[in-house]
Amino acid sequence: MSTIAASTPDDTPRDPAGDVMALAYEHVRDAILQGRLKPGTWVSQVQLAADLKVSRTPLREALRRLQTEGLVQLDFNRRIQVSPLSIPDLETLYAMRLASEPLAVLLSVPQLSTAELAELGEAMTTMNEAAERGDEEQAIAAHRTFHFLLFSHTEDRLRSHVESMWDHSVRYLRLYHNAPSYRLALITMGRTGHDEIFEAAQSGDGRRTSRLVAEHLARTALTVIASVAGAHDPKMIRESLRFVLESAG
Repeated sequence: MSTIAASTPDDTPRDPAGDVMALAYEHVRDAILQGRLKPGTWVSQVQLAADLKVSRTPLREALRRLQTEGLVQLDFNRRIQVSPLSIPDLETLYAMRLASEPLAVLLSVPQLSTAELAELGEAMTTMNEAAERGDEEQAIAAHRTFHFLLFSHTEDRLRSHVESMWDHSVRYLRLYHNAPSYRLALITMGRTGHDEIFEAAQSGDGRRTSRLVAEHLARTALTVIASVAGAHDPKMIRESLRFVLESAG
């Protein structure tokens, strides 16, 4: 990894081993979230290290971080398994989002600046226009920006947790629904909800924005689960939403 610089632009000392670990982490995480590493696939750590041109030590650190996120499972034979997909895990994922994302939005929205609110509106416009013309990647990127801005002012640990859950949800959508048209349809379906969320955020009403985000998440979860496992009873989603809405008054 000779391309890693020895110091930052402000001459703050850097940790080359940490940089290599971060690059390995981002590469493997992106491959899993994008579906290039398929769920359930077993991968040799030795081969992965060779493919990434990194040593085993930073790779192991990267894999431990991915294991903590639930993206990989490690065994004693120097292999990793990309975590399989399952409906119970998908439901748990959305229930966890319902428990944490509305709280992050509640805490963050009153702190959004005028410039950030303008950026929120621009992200929504870009998302809608991209969805209309069938540009999935731009629509998903703008959708991500829209939601991430809503909780951008919350504490680092909570924000990182919510961001991670959001990315995991997109992984499920990509792998359960190969057709981009379905994923674009979900964004289009949520257009009214996004409009309402934006209006509430503009007014600085964190509690109302939080409630609308919770309803938006629950609708998406119920739609996705019904589309891949119609017989499954998403009780956890219903109970999570009820808990959030009762807490929000």
